[in-house]
Amino acid sequence: MIKKNQRVLKVKRIFNLLFFVVGLAAFTSSCKIYQPAYYFKDITRDTIIQGFITNDLELKIQPNDLLAISISSLSAEEDGLFNKAASTGETKSGFQVTPDGNIYLHKLGKIAVSGLTRKELKNKLEQDLLPFLKDPIVTVNFANHRVTVLGDGSSQVVEMPDEKISLLEVMAKGSGVTPNSQLNNIMIIRETSNSKQVKLLNLQDPSIFTSPWYYLQPNDIVVVKPNEEKIINEQKRTRNQLYYTTILSGITFVFLIIDRITR
Repeated sequence: MIKKNQRVLKVKRIFNLLFFVVGLAAFTSSCKIYQPAYYFKDITRDTIIQGFITNDLELKIQPNDLLAISISSLSAEEDGLFNKAASTGETKSGFQVTPDGNIYLHKLGKIAVSGLTRKELKNKLEQDLLPFLKDPIVTVNFANHRVTVLGDGSSQVVEMPDEKISLLEVMAKGSGVTPNSQLNNIMIIRETSNSKQVKLLNLQDPSIFTSPWYYLQPNDIVVVKPNEEKIINEQKRTRNQLYYTTILSGITFVFLIIDRITR
């Protein structure tokens, strides 16, 4: 009887040791060690960045652009007539520039707008509307300019009503960044008249502010790449966790059976 008890005790000790080892391995494999993605990780505290890029270039209105034009004046009863479509070339969402570069406006008829900036068109319309409206105020925005964000987390189209929008603003609006995103390897794809340009930018480095690509152009595509190595490691940790958990469950089951038999 004593030898039997000793054997049982020895078996229990072995299984307790195995239980501890497998449990420790399972716990270790389940601990996820993240390396978070930081904006401007390499920036020095209390520093001044020289050579900041500004983009004062005003975009020219092009054929097929869609313009959001709003007109207001002291002649409130007349404003509504000027703000809605008067003839072909205008849509419910704005004033479509025709292929030959014109829009059509109530009272004014056909207006050549191709090659003008938003500010130039604003001034022109305010001047031309003086015979019909009292103190007219005109705002002009682009209604079809946008930037596409293909994010690691999600994809989104970001509207660009003004001449410029920064990469950081697009990233904030696009919501395509996850802990697995490569902020040091952001891709921008820009289409020109006969080619596509590709640029890689590092959002962990403050030199981004001095890059001519800091301000995006209409129809740019921003691609946020995932950190594939990190994702693979996380998948391995998950598989290991499942593997050790399965072993632990099996050992526990065997231990319970032996415990019942040796009672």
